[in-house]
Amino acid sequence: MSLGVVALALGCLVAATILWQRNKKAGVDGVGRGGTRVAIIVLTIAGVLLALASQTFFRS
Repeated sequence: MSLGVVALALGCLVAATILWQRNKKAGVDGVGRGGTRVAIIVLTIAGVLLALASQTFFRS
């Protein structure tokens, strides 16, 4: 189960990276506009939280 959580976290972070790269030229700060910016932030936070949550599964 912990490997699944790690894979999901990695997937979220890769998706955020791909979104950021594809929308780099759309915005002044390299993040895009509106919904894209929110999606990148949500994916990054979800990826980090899932990666931290996986540590509790490894300890169990």
